Amino acid sequence: MLSAGDPDVEAPQYAINEALLGIIEGGMNTHYPHYSGYPEAFQEAVVDYYTKFTGVEYEPKNILPAAGSSAALYLALATVLKEGDEVLMFTPYYMGHKNIFDGMGVKMNTVPLLKEKNYHPDPGVIADYVTPKTKAILLCNPSNPTGTVFNEEECKVLGDLAVDNDMAIFADEIYLHYVYDNKFVSIAGLSDEYKERTLGIMSFSKTFSMTGWRLGYDIVPDRYLETATKIRGMTAPRPATFVFRMGIACLRGDFKYVDDRRAEYKKRRDYFVKAVDGLGWPCHMFEGAFYAWFDVRSTGMGSTEFLEKLNESQNIRLSPGSHFGADGFIRVPLVKPVPVLKEAVKRLKAFKASL
Repeated sequence: MLSAGDPDVEAPQYAINEALLGIIEGGMNTHYPHYSGYPEAFQEAVVDYYTKFTGVEYEPKNILPAAGSSAALYLALATVLKEGDEVLMFTPYYMGHKNIFDGMGVKMNTVPLLKEKNYHPDPGVIADYVTPKTKAILLCNPSNPTGTVFNEEECKVLGDLAVDNDMAIFADEIYLHYVYDNKFVSIAGLSDEYKERTLGIMSFSKTFSMTGWRLGYDIVPDRYLETATKIRGMTAPRPATFVFRMGIACLRGDFKYVDDRRAEYKKRRDYFVKAVDGLGWPCHMFEGAFYAWFDVRSTGMGSTEFLEKLNESQNIRLSPGSHFGADGFIRVPLVKPVPVLKEAVKRLKAFKASL
């Protein structure tokens, strides 16, 4: 099965050890976190981490911990948007974003990421998707599912639109460490005007393989902080107290674990993309994250039909592009080692031969 973006390794052992020590010691590690001092230490660690890796400086008060990026995402969106509002975003999009917008009654104005531009937008048309009801921009950078790493020019177009139209910016940057050929640019670091309206959404799930530990956070600028704090108080999406210890250990560590994971994902990317493209199903060399994205429209099938027949024939499960707003495409998270990916390519080849 290659359908979920769940890394195939455990979190760093030194971080797991911190969590286990917290559970064993009990006391302030297993009771309400605000009695422990851990949220404050975690906030300080996040501030130092963001300065180190993006050059953007924040204050601890602007860091709101959450039980994973989904909770952080909802908190950020609910802080700014209400039913009937619109959000500018890009397609193909992450289906988790769409699900929340649908539930909130927020309309998505989707700018296409162009296959012929290696899944980058045409900056000259982005403004056409802004209306008086558009209250925010969602920038998933690097993106899921296409792996687009937005460059400085593209970020500046978005930032200027946000300033000129008084919009918020939601910056989902959870894959920032998995960039292979380009340089990651944090939109908040390009201008104080951008920074003061950018709500960052972050997670430990992909960077540190902590999908089940549920730890993330929002970075909320002062103009939205009071509202976000109130909403957080009502929804209470807080992490378990001992998990804070784990997060602090990750952020204060040497990041060799992350460097090793990036090298491994790049190796998988370099193999799988070329192999699938060689089958005659165009598969672009994605720039960031760890998802392959290939085009099966030449088969005459939609993505769901394609995958149903593939699974029936070859017992392999992938994700349909229709879930990401792009029927006729397939997403493959490269969360298995190269030998497993080779077996997947072998089955894809056999399936193609049977068509």
